[in-house]
Amino acid sequence: MDNIVTMQGIHKSFSGVEVLHGVDFQLQRGEILGLVGENGAGKSTLMNILMGSHPRDAGEIIINGKTLKEYNVTIALQSGITMIPQELALVPAITVGENIMLSQRSANSFRMLDWKKLHQRAQATIDEMHFDIDSHARLDSLPIAYRQLVAIIRAISENQQVIIMDEPTSSLSREEVIHLHDVIRQLKERGKTIIYISHLMDEIFGITDRITILRDGNIIDTKRTAETNEREIVSLMVGEQLYEVQGQLLHREIEEDKNEKRPAALSVRDLRRTKNTGALSFDLREGEILGITGLIGAGKTELIRCLFGLDKYLSGEIRIFDKPVKINNPITAIKHHMMLVPEDRKLQGLVLPGSVQENITLTQLYRKKTGKLGFRSLSKERKDSERYVKRLSIKISSLEQRVRNLSGGNQQKVVISKALITNPRILILDEPTRGIDVGAKAMIYQLIRELRNEGMFILFVSSDINEVPLVCDRLLVMRDSNIVAELKAREITADNIINHVAGVK
Repeated sequence: MDNIVTMQGIHKSFSGVEVLHGVDFQLQRGEILGLVGENGAGKSTLMNILMGSHPRDAGEIIINGKTLKEYNVTIALQSGITMIPQELALVPAITVGENIMLSQRSANSFRMLDWKKLHQRAQATIDEMHFDIDSHARLDSLPIAYRQLVAIIRAISENQQVIIMDEPTSSLSREEVIHLHDVIRQLKERGKTIIYISHLMDEIFGITDRITILRDGNIIDTKRTAETNEREIVSLMVGEQLYEVQGQLLHREIEEDKNEKRPAALSVRDLRRTKNTGALSFDLREGEILGITGLIGAGKTELIRCLFGLDKYLSGEIRIFDKPVKINNPITAIKHHMMLVPEDRKLQGLVLPGSVQENITLTQLYRKKTGKLGFRSLSKERKDSERYVKRLSIKISSLEQRVRNLSGGNQQKVVISKALITNPRILILDEPTRGIDVGAKAMIYQLIRELRNEGMFILFVSSDINEVPLVCDRLLVMRDSNIVAELKAREITADNIINHVAGVK
């Protein structure tokens, strides 16, 4: 097969941090190529460059043998490339047909929009794909799964040669996924080329011809799907060779047999988020760091959002220090001495225009006072902020420095300080080292162990399978919104983690 797309030496940086390091990428004409990698590996960035949404810093883009020096969304579309983004680019307040035909509207002889013809063409495309959707329905009246299908139909209706699908089944039922895969195979038979991005290994192996693996902004390898297996692909994604540090782990002084008898700070029993997800049960016990791991989409973040009152759950029981509690919002969680460090520090953890001091003390505002007579005490806030800046070695010019101007590692330390200032007994850390440098990671690992030794109960959530053996005393492995394994400290090995994550028997 010849290459329909070749990308050579692609570099890309955001805010001075390089996220793609000279990537070479080839897409063969008429194939379905799976693109896989952990969150932050660079998949969406690379595809946004191919779509022209992000300018490349360096490198060449060659389409149909032609090197394109100038490149943007218009040129990408003219070159036969389209993309179904993970965040759906649809207009909720107009009809399905209008969304599908958004870039293909036809005018009648009076140069007026021909609404009848628009809906006829849109409905014909819908019917051709055998989806049960009415072209005249307003998009915002449809469930999210149907909106996902509309985005897919629109991309297909544009009759482009290369279709990039970024997590196209994230909201679809199993039956809809099977149907979509049939459509994709039909597109391939018509000569279309598909890039299929997904964290779901069964889908990748069920639909693709080849699989390209990205890790840390580099292409690690490309394998023919028929010549590899889930175990090998997951190993390439997470970097199995990094597990050789197992013999050097000195933090596991916890006695496992005694730990099983220790009291639980947090008990979860038969927690079910929706009728389609599993019932989850586990205990967070005294004197341990309990880890939760799994690939992106395994249900880790959804679980802790329920625990912290950010999302509702369908059924089950949560007990804190053996007392049943109903946590409907984060303030209730904080009152029960629980605190969360969220996975996205910029969107969920920080007020970027605010100062370091304002961000660290932000969680104190719900108490309505930090000083006497019900008023805020700026001097106390400053003293508290200085204490955490010193403890976490946050590098700042002053407490008044804007958080947006800090490095990623120092921003994350501010988020952790904001959690610790509430004096929690239970601390939930969701992807606490994502996107920060090695030095900051090491400091956070050390801090977590210190907090455990001081009596704090730690729930450590991470999709970075390289780091959980370095941190956790016990590990829960999640897949498809279920806990599929519980590993004790000495069982947290490369083979055990990867086998459970990939579903290898």
